[in-house]
Amino acid sequence: MIPLTPTKELSALESSAALSQTESISRLLNTYLRETDQHIPTYSNPERPDLTLVVSLPQLQQTIYGNLLHLSDGGHHVYGDVFYTEENGQWQELTAKKLITLLLDEVSYAEPEPVSRQLKKQELEEQLLNSTRRMESYFRYAADQPAAPLDFRTCEQSLLSGHPFHPTPKSIEGFTAVDAQTYSPEYGAAFSLHGFAVALEYVVEDWLQTSGTQVDWIPKEMIAAAKNKLSDDYERYALIPCHPWQAKYLLSLERVKEMIQNNTLVDLGLTGPLVYPTSSVRTVWDPGQSCFYKLSLHIRITNFVRENTYEQLLRTLDAAKVVNEVRSAYTNEQFKILLEEGYRTIGMPGEEKSGDEEIRSGFSMILREAPEACNDSDRAPYVIASLLEVPPGHNEPILFRASRDGMAAGQLIWIEWLRQYLRISMKPILHLFAEKGISLEAHVQNSMVSLCNGMPAVFYVRDLEGISVNSDFARREGWIGKLVTANSPVLYSESESRHRLKYYFFVNHLCHLIQRLAVYSGQEERPFWLVVNETLEQMKLDSGNLYLSNVIDDLLSSDTLPAKANLLSRFLKRGETPLYVNIPNPIKL
Repeated sequence: MIPLTPTKELSALESSAALSQTESISRLLNTYLRETDQHIPTYSNPERPDLTLVVSLPQLQQTIYGNLLHLSDGGHHVYGDVFYTEENGQWQELTAKKLITLLLDEVSYAEPEPVSRQLKKQELEEQLLNSTRRMESYFRYAADQPAAPLDFRTCEQSLLSGHPFHPTPKSIEGFTAVDAQTYSPEYGAAFSLHGFAVALEYVVEDWLQTSGTQVDWIPKEMIAAAKNKLSDDYERYALIPCHPWQAKYLLSLERVKEMIQNNTLVDLGLTGPLVYPTSSVRTVWDPGQSCFYKLSLHIRITNFVRENTYEQLLRTLDAAKVVNEVRSAYTNEQFKILLEEGYRTIGMPGEEKSGDEEIRSGFSMILREAPEACNDSDRAPYVIASLLEVPPGHNEPILFRASRDGMAAGQLIWIEWLRQYLRISMKPILHLFAEKGISLEAHVQNSMVSLCNGMPAVFYVRDLEGISVNSDFARREGWIGKLVTANSPVLYSESESRHRLKYYFFVNHLCHLIQRLAVYSGQEERPFWLVVNETLEQMKLDSGNLYLSNVIDDLLSSDTLPAKANLLSRFLKRGETPLYVNIPNPIKL
């Protein structure tokens, strides 16, 4: 079993540095092995029985050896903390820096041009260091905090390590150290919204139900500030909530200065209310309004500058319109989809969309509904990504504590826990896809679960911008022309929408969840994957839907599943068009 407690006492500074280094190396190794088709990196040598891991570097003609503490069916391996190379019978222990250098040198050969190769490698090294240092700071902060009850906000702000298959999951470019302390969820941040009032003729918006009336969703504090400042002119303006960091950035733009000067835009300043950044950094929770604001931030987090582009706004609302059409039939007390209810931004009359994209993207915000349960500690939904992390100073994921604390009596049987989880997540996700062609982007950061007596009770999916709709279904259901246009960015081919379903839920989500359940309950992964297999087989028996049977057969019998190649995509700057690789299908028995 994995040693889950440190072998010696370390200071908070030392342990945070060591933990961040371990987490970064784990992510780099996992992505490298997955993307180079080294899925079973086991090693056996009678002369070195302590070494069980082998990592091949063919371009460098070198090999890395180490200790494999857990071999994961989904690629979420766990490693020891000592690594070696060998040459002519001589074993050389690698420093962390040397290990990272070797891996990045090998990856860099994906770029054939030498000068470009060096520049891209240097950039990736810098971002990896950026990510590791931020992790270290988050760990140090978390270790210094007193124990707190687990609630929606605490869990949402506890994603300290990030994506387990991304080489730079916590890299941020644009925040100063002070900005990070002020606005990052990992520091338990809370801050006031900034408000702008824009002349009605400059408003660009779309809403699910009606026009974006201020009364329904604009915070009362912002309305009061606007009425106080605008007086009799209040009715001539629409209000836009803005992230305070973004407001400072926008106010530095010449075009924004011109708009303020001619009173087409009014800066209301920090109006409130107090909001809480969620794990995505830019989406904030307003408990008073019981909603989320997905705000624009002109900073790079991992691969992207996190502004809502005009295409993303259109895509989000098209997705919401389609989901809203079927939501009542496919959601219930155990399975819920959070709707994006509308967006608002600023457009420049008379200009092409490309000409005012800086303004459109910069001011854009999306309104998302929040479950009332977010304010109820007994029913709070927890983001899965955070539940699967092990906090500094702890020896198990947050999920284990949350489930155990919620039990009235008895002992959790994790196999049965997973079986119930699949009932409220995988089954409705597959029915929605097979019967309506809607493929949810239900990865671990977009998914939440609430617990009852320690068991999964309600499963939530959020952030509709990433869903895909099978265009064949959209045509058959009459959605094209009624809800979306024929060229809507939310429409995909059958193969593309199925591909995304496989990756987001089965690879990103289930592979991660099952590894955590197995490792920290002291079991192998296979019994958990057997539960997935059995649940799918039973769904097939119970269903009269031929397409659902086809999808299930595909999941049960395909040799491989698709996985994002985040390391190569990051190195080659393919964030918008990521590469994919195939991994062995752990569902196939």
